[in-house]
This record gives sequence, C-alpha cells and structure tokens, in this order.
Amino acid sequence: MKLCSPSALLAVVATLSLTADALHLNKLRVVIQEASGIFDSLDLTTTGTRGGNGGDGNMGKNRTLNDIIRDVSQVDDILDLEYVNLDPELPKRSTPINVKALAYVKELVDEAKARVKVTYGPFTMLNREYDLCEVLKENLNRTCPVDEGAIEVNIDVDVPGFIPWGWFHLDASAWRNSDNKQLGRILADVKF
Repeated sequence: MKLCSPSALLAVVATLSLTADALHLNKLRVVIQEASGIFDSLDLTTTGTRGGNGGDGNMGKNRTLNDIIRDVSQVDDILDLEYVNLDPELPKRSTPINVKALAYVKELVDEAKARVKVTYGPFTMLNREYDLCEVLKENLNRTCPVDEGAIEVNIDVDVPGFIPWGWFHLDASAWRNSDNKQLGRILADVKF
C-alpha cells in the first residue's frame, strides 16, 4: 500500500471541497431564482431610503417594528411607518403570511421608486428597482400621486417550501422621483 504525501492529500481534499461548494452554490442559485417571487411580493412593505442612515446630519429612527423588521428611516423622510404586523410572526416554509401595515404619508408623492436587496450570507440573491406606483396599482388598487394621509396595507404572501436553510437579509428603500427625497427604509432579517 502506497501512502500519498500530505500536500497531495490536501490538494485532493481542497479540490473535492471546492467541487462540492460549487455544486451547492449552483443548486442554491436555482432555488433562489425560483423563490424570487416571494421577494417581489414582499416589496409592498418596503418603504425606505435610497441613501442610508447618516452622513447628512439627520437622525435615523432605528425602530423595531416586529421580530424581523426594523425601520431605519430618517426622521425627515416622507413616510412614517406606524406598524408592520406579520401573521405568523415569523415566516415559515410553505405557510402563507399575512402582512398588515400602516404608514403616514407626510407629503405628496407624485412618482416613486424602491430598491430591494436580498442577501443570503455573502450572496446577493435579489437587487432590483421597482416602480412603486405600479406596485401600488397592482397590489393595493391605488394609483399615484399619493396624497398626504394614511396608507394601510393588508396582503397575503405565499411563502414557498423550497427556501434554503439559513439567514436572509432584506434592505428595502424608496424615494420620490421628482426630487429623490427619501420615503423611508427598512431592514429585515429572516431565518428559514
């Protein structure tokens, strides 16, 4: 019986490990692409800022809305999120989730865009810009411009059963088109 050198053995282990990781990542990519519809639905609750928290002297809210969602909007943003309630409180595979939210619009919004970014570990699974007026029209039967006042959201979202195990991070922000003024921003961390 001939023994291989330690360096040859390490090379074989490294090659097998990289091959397994590549196969796992390809399967993960396919699953996430198939599941991306859930994130399209979730953007109804994503009112946020394009910029970030800070840098311009404004204080961020950094307010917990529920077990997974934080409002990290700026104090002078156009929207004030009053609440976002999820039922069940923590999303589960193959279980529909009801999302109820209430926001107050402080200024007229003629047209708006939103950016939704979803990461799974170090991998970006979704990084997409949405026309917020189209989302309102398709899902809430509302149209732009949106006047000052309350907006209530009550939607049901189907959660697919093939979401991989692990932590997902959502960063959603929105802004008014005419002057790029921030509507708001939320962050969410969900473990499946």
